[in-house]
Amino acid sequence: MREEVQRISKLVADGKLSPEDAAALIDAFYESDRSEEAEQSAATPPPPPPQDEPKKSSSRDPFRSLIESIEKMTKEGMETVDWGEVSKQAKQSARKGFDQLKAGLEDISKGKVNIGWLLTHEEREVSLPLTIPGGKTLKIENAAGEVKVVGGFEVGSVTAHARFRGATIEEAKAKAEAYTLIIEENDHWVEIRQPDVNGLTVDIEVQMPGHGNVNIHSESGNIQLTDTKGGCRVEGRSGNVALRGLHGVIEVSTASGNISVEDSEGPSLSIENRSGNIRASRTKGNLKARTASGDITVTSSNGKVMSFETASGNVTVDLDEAVSGTLNVRTVDGNAMASIPDGSDCRVMLSTLRGVVHSGIALLEEARAESRVTGHLGAGTGTLDISAVTGNITLELRDQTSAQ
Repeated sequence: MREEVQRISKLVADGKLSPEDAAALIDAFYESDRSEEAEQSAATPPPPPPQDEPKKSSSRDPFRSLIESIEKMTKEGMETVDWGEVSKQAKQSARKGFDQLKAGLEDISKGKVNIGWLLTHEEREVSLPLTIPGGKTLKIENAAGEVKVVGGFEVGSVTAHARFRGATIEEAKAKAEAYTLIIEENDHWVEIRQPDVNGLTVDIEVQMPGHGNVNIHSESGNIQLTDTKGGCRVEGRSGNVALRGLHGVIEVSTASGNISVEDSEGPSLSIENRSGNIRASRTKGNLKARTASGDITVTSSNGKVMSFETASGNVTVDLDEAVSGTLNVRTVDGNAMASIPDGSDCRVMLSTLRGVVHSGIALLEEARAESRVTGHLGAGTGTLDISAVTGNITLELRDQTSAQ
């Protein structure tokens, strides 16, 4: 088993697998071994094989074949492999030792560990001037590493803090010496990207000349945009995203990580992830936020159309303008709470299948039933709809909530 673990860890060191994916695979392998040992101990021991017949291993060969398949897939550049599904097919992973294993693999991916069979690493910093002509978008492609962009500078620049891993220190140094940060320009954008080098992790810091739109794609690493005064499109697989001081269309889509948007406005703000919390504070514009697992918190914000949805988590909404458009809140397993200013003009529908509904606002034509409250505020022009499957629903006036 040690050989398979070493080969998986090398894929992590080369940036071909994330620490989470590798940990799930290795833990699945160990769990399979434990299950097999338990089954063998419970069964009647078979007669010993003849001396000239070699013993067979029922687990090691399939695992070796699986690792070879993984190495082949990563070598061929297959980026859409669902490693979580691969690990499930290997065996349902056990929790024993998982956290320690994951921590060790994260150290490998960051180049913090260099003992025994682990690989060596080298570092290099490169700084280049950056010019973005008016009307063009800044585009950043970064497979592994953090990305930080700050707008409003008179003179632009980009700094890359690069780390290289190799089988030997000589190989790592050769990669570092040959490294070149790539900056290209076409009719639509100025692009910053990395050369195709195995075992490369780069933290990018950009001082953006003036302001404008930013497009970022990252596989692994935190992303931070500050005072760019433009719109953005962010796609990430693993890492937190923090946006502040943006004006324009905002689109954020990640697989794992917390997302926060502050002091920003635009015609539409769309935030989505599969795992992680979402927080929006002091935003203006139509806002849509959705997460499969995590809490959604919205404070001091407003928009004509607001939509928030989580499968597992709580939703807390605090609006600083009366509701006259659409406010939809959905949670499958979690509580939902909304505070709105006085003077709202909307139909109100509050419902939960298993929970309690509380409305601190006197509704016109109010109707109450078990776990359901309906009515309207003003003429009922807009719509306020809050629902949960398992969880409590609360609606309050904003001034009262603030006072409390």
